[in-house]
Amino acid sequence: MSPQDIHTETELDLSPAAQAVCELFARIVPDVADSVAPFVQRLFAASANGDTFVYVSHSDVALLQQATPLVGNDDRSPLVLDGKRLFLAKSWHLERELAAQIQRLSQQECRLPAPDIITLKLQTWFADAGSHDQQAACTLALIKPFVLISGGPGTGKTTTVAKLLALLCDEAALPRIALVAPTGKAAARLSQALRGALSRMTDLSPAIAAHLNALDGQTAHRLLGIKPPTLNAEYDSNNPLVLDMVLIDEASMLDNYLFYQLLCALSDTCRVVLLGDADQLPSVGAGAILTALSTQSQVQAATLAQLQRYLPARSDWRTVAEQFARLTLSHRFDGQSGIGQFAAAVRTGSLHHRDDVAQLFTQFPQALSQQHGSAKQLAEQMWQQHHDYWQAIDAGDVQAAFAWQNRLIALTALRFDAQQINQAYRQIAQQHQRVSSSDTWFAGQMLLITRNAPAQKLYNGDVGIVMQPAQSKGLVACFPDENVGYRTVPLSRLPEHESAFAMTVHKSQGSEYDSVWYFAPSYSTASRALLYTAVTRAKQQFVYWGDLDSAVQASQHHVPRQTGLANFLQADR
Repeated sequence: MSPQDIHTETELDLSPAAQAVCELFARIVPDVADSVAPFVQRLFAASANGDTFVYVSHSDVALLQQATPLVGNDDRSPLVLDGKRLFLAKSWHLERELAAQIQRLSQQECRLPAPDIITLKLQTWFADAGSHDQQAACTLALIKPFVLISGGPGTGKTTTVAKLLALLCDEAALPRIALVAPTGKAAARLSQALRGALSRMTDLSPAIAAHLNALDGQTAHRLLGIKPPTLNAEYDSNNPLVLDMVLIDEASMLDNYLFYQLLCALSDTCRVVLLGDADQLPSVGAGAILTALSTQSQVQAATLAQLQRYLPARSDWRTVAEQFARLTLSHRFDGQSGIGQFAAAVRTGSLHHRDDVAQLFTQFPQALSQQHGSAKQLAEQMWQQHHDYWQAIDAGDVQAAFAWQNRLIALTALRFDAQQINQAYRQIAQQHQRVSSSDTWFAGQMLLITRNAPAQKLYNGDVGIVMQPAQSKGLVACFPDENVGYRTVPLSRLPEHESAFAMTVHKSQGSEYDSVWYFAPSYSTASRALLYTAVTRAKQQFVYWGDLDSAVQASQHHVPRQTGLANFLQADR
């Protein structure tokens, strides 16, 4: 399911799968199978990178047009030729159906209160300096039933939607709202951030404040009722969710198929608001949803007229398109923030020489630094930083241990490097008599859940700690719980998991840490999106473990995914 690629972090060689397909083709249509075989290999390699098609030359188009019935112009053939783009039929069909779902949900008419009421609140709630983009995004999401709000860390995405939700609430008929994120940790962060934003809105009525504060984030899998082993959804087009609005955070992590399942389960009258950062890594699975949705043209005249109906005094709508709004001002990283400046330099590809990186690191020594060393050396330094963490473990202080878990993380581009760091950390713990070689788990072991387990209320991406809480009789796995602080799960009932002193950048999405130590790959080049995602996980400090030349190479290595969704959306309009 996850291919070998620096983006997807697995180490599978898909050529045997391509070979199996070619052998099947040879048995079915031997006359044309040989001519199609190279394209099959290319398609599987592209799929390994999350692409949904490959471009072919003019001469290849002529060749493929003769390769019927293996190649056609719809999904009745196993390969689909669409202009100069060649798809696996399954990918072509999925993206067309996904585009159709987006169009379906984009066509409803939004009912709103009188403009004067909305205008006053928009002016009052977004009166602060620096909230100009947020006001535009909120207004667009008011008048449009399907909207993407994109912005980097600290740009106010959650603040914007908190005000949006309040504007949409009518005490006589409070809307049914679902908060969704791809992982359990991201879902929990969404609820916490929303409550924090609502707490600053002191003029909400008690009924509306109580309604919105009661919302709990959940994973897309949990909302849809997707349970192993079949992974079929309980809710779909035949059994839709009873909702008025779905708010999806960290939407860049959703692949095409999960996003399609989610949209199919929504009724025609359900609003959809997507939040995310279009510059971050795309999903592990195929697709690049935020990229497709953020390539829209400028706002259309009819939409502009609606926007100005609610904000007649505003003339600047440059940050919005037809269904897309971008937040550009970071309230976390100002002009004096080293992390913010480094992230911006990586995102824009403006790092051209080693000295460009070194200058930033010299200018902001508290926020940015460089280290050299192996996975073992990184683990040793991490152990030295964890003195207070181990005190919390020994005291059985679960909350203190959780706090430390969010202070420092090692992130890697490659899964192998994360495994090496985690193994090295375990060996150090063994040297300090914290664990024996025969132990499967040990007190203080940080865990990352890697497979959904609804029965245990654990989902892919959840993080926990093995420890013995105070007044407990043995080791258990502890996981954060918004309502009771934490909950415990017997170690024997844990689903698939791995140690999490270090993790891949992909698995860290939706999380934030005070300090991030990024272990750069030594034998491959990371991508711009991967490095940007790693940097923006850090709130106070970012340590680059590797040669600064590799940071420059990553910043310049920008290879967008090739997907058909944007084209299909344009064709349907």
